[in-house]
Amino acid sequence: MKNVTTIVGAAALALILAACGTSAAEDGGGGGTTSEEVLAAAQETTEANLAGTDRDLPTDGPAAQEGKTVWVLACATIAPGCSMAAEGFVEAAGELGWEARLADGKLDPSVYNAQIRAAAAAKADAVVLFGVDCAQVKGAVVSAQEAGTKVFGANALDCDDELSGGGPGDALLDGDMLWGPDNTDYATFTDDYVGPGQADWIIAATDGQANVIQLRQDDSAGTHHIGKSAHDRLAECAGCTVTVVPYTGEDLATGRLQAKTSAALQKNLEADVVLVPVDAAISLGVGSAVDQARASGRELLLVGQEGVPASVKLISDGTQSFALGRPWTWTGWAAADALNRLFAGEEPVDAGFGFGAMDAEHPPAGETYDGNDDSAPYKDNYRAIWGGGR
Repeated sequence: MKNVTTIVGAAALALILAACGTSAAEDGGGGGTTSEEVLAAAQETTEANLAGTDRDLPTDGPAAQEGKTVWVLACATIAPGCSMAAEGFVEAAGELGWEARLADGKLDPSVYNAQIRAAAAAKADAVVLFGVDCAQVKGAVVSAQEAGTKVFGANALDCDDELSGGGPGDALLDGDMLWGPDNTDYATFTDDYVGPGQADWIIAATDGQANVIQLRQDDSAGTHHIGKSAHDRLAECAGCTVTVVPYTGEDLATGRLQAKTSAALQKNLEADVVLVPVDAAISLGVGSAVDQARASGRELLLVGQEGVPASVKLISDGTQSFALGRPWTWTGWAAADALNRLFAGEEPVDAGFGFGAMDAEHPPAGETYDGNDDSAPYKDNYRAIWGGGR
């Protein structure tokens, strides 16, 4: 693999793209050797993620706050990282004695706003956001709260998120979950663990000599954090180069990703890794573009993040090389528990879920990843906390 240079910062990259009007930009321009320290750290993180990083399940909490009406807003049903978690929440809501309505956001902020306002008009007790960030729906959130409807963030970022243009004092959501071993907010979790986890697998798998095409979706704060933190981690790999290819939620929804990826691969014939922020991008075009390039004799790694059922099959088939598996159904149940605690006037607790990374040598046990073996009884654990279910 080709020795290359370090990576410019995201802010500088944005200026380059704005000035040139291009759809891709290559970072760096010299040679380098990745340090033993960076290689060792990447290997350590990768081994831990592949082994599974779940923690202890919660042991107590308030009984089910029955009789609530909750609207569940998924960023899109075509995005499993939103839809699977939202569906898990609806399942858990039934155990809590709640009436839950699942809404498809269609990757469209105008739909997000309309659904939140409709929930408030219907006098819902709460709206739960999966992959829908506060900055995209700020006015609707305020209107809902004024109508007495709580707005809760699951895998969503509050309005104080800096990549969304917010700052200290701008937080708006009524509640959210705790994330990761540090029990922090979702933005910090993605910055510290999600993007770096992808980058570390690339560094470890290539011995610090990777030429990466990174597909970046920065019109959503959640995927922006994942892409930026992966980019920042790859900057520590002196033997790695990154070519950034921006795309949007509209590109994802309208099938333009395959052509964008193919064009990037044709332009950069030295690339040997393709990196995406969410696995939906692979299923919706990137995987096909990579397979076409491989058919011409190229060796390419395809790296994702989520570990949804499609990813499991794609890894088994050899299309996808790696996914940083996350337990999305469990995430929905954990969000329901956190909202139940909010209804009861209590603080959220650590749900205990981590990663279950997967590649060809480390496939998940079933058709999808939903926690490590020791975490399998999480549903029964929640039922016991809530009072035995219904």
